[in-house]
Amino acid sequence: MSKKALLFVSIVIIIISAGLSCSLPRTDTTGISPATGFTLHIDAKKHINDMPEWVVHHYCKPINKDVSQCTLFESDEPNAKLIGVETIISPQLYAALPETEKPNWHYHETEIPQVDAKLPGLSDKEAREVVAALEDTYGKVIIFWKPNEPAPIGISITRPH
Repeated sequence: MSKKALLFVSIVIIIISAGLSCSLPRTDTTGISPATGFTLHIDAKKHINDMPEWVVHHYCKPINKDVSQCTLFESDEPNAKLIGVETIISPQLYAALPETEKPNWHYHETEIPQVDAKLPGLSDKEAREVVAALEDTYGKVIIFWKPNEPAPIGISITRPH
């Protein structure tokens, strides 16, 4: 990262931690970005180990025929923190994973009934169709920011520069 970029990120962090408003410049003028399409909304509990009753708000989209991704937020509020991600894969892709990786994934047919899942904005019929489509898939959740914490705490998967 360049010194200029590092300085900008540092200033943004200082402004945010001071509780001041910060507006980043808009760089995408097309309206289409990797964030486009995260429109399937699922609310579910039991995604944070020591906070099993916390409702995690998923916004999901398909990536290809074998993979969907969900951004996980602490709430549905406009300024909610992004607290994690969930990747959802087909049974075929799961079967191809190394045996050492498989324990990191959960089977949705057994998980969905346990998490009190809700699908806001969908009719009961639409919600049943989504649940049926998800039942034979596998998910891997990574939580990197515990709700109510002022900043992400824990091990980084990249080295600090």
